[in-house]
Amino acid sequence: MGQIAKPFVLSEADLTTLDQLVRKGKDAARKLTRARALQFSHQGQHPLQISQSLGISLATVFNLRKRYQLEGLQRAIGEKARPGQPRKVTPQVEAHITQIACSEAPDGRTRWTASLINERLVKLEIHIDDESVRLALKKVSSSHGSKSNGASGR
Repeated sequence: MGQIAKPFVLSEADLTTLDQLVRKGKDAARKLTRARALQFSHQGQHPLQISQSLGISLATVFNLRKRYQLEGLQRAIGEKARPGQPRKVTPQVEAHITQIACSEAPDGRTRWTASLINERLVKLEIHIDDESVRLALKKVSSSHGSKSNGASGR
């Protein structure tokens, strides 16, 4: 047989918060499921029953209860920040793009194109695509051309 579930008690304030959260139902589904799991635990339901009724793993129920007791309600039902993929076009890369675009065009050309700039970046061992170059140039031209300093955005 499995282990016997320990009694689980929420504070009155946290119970009220969870009731309001579930009643509104406007948060993410994962957050609402976690809130329901904590409510069911408070009501004395067995963790196996909670996991089956909510469609979550038994480990998730125990982890939620443990996180609530150690770190509080917001940490138990919330998500940790996810950093995502780092930017490929850093400010240094933008500076290289701007520097190249402001220099003399290559022989036989009247101006720089995104693909020409990208070819020059590859020589500098910076590997991004033409669209990233175009967006970086667009960002630079839209942020630096104000009329107060005499530059024209046209």
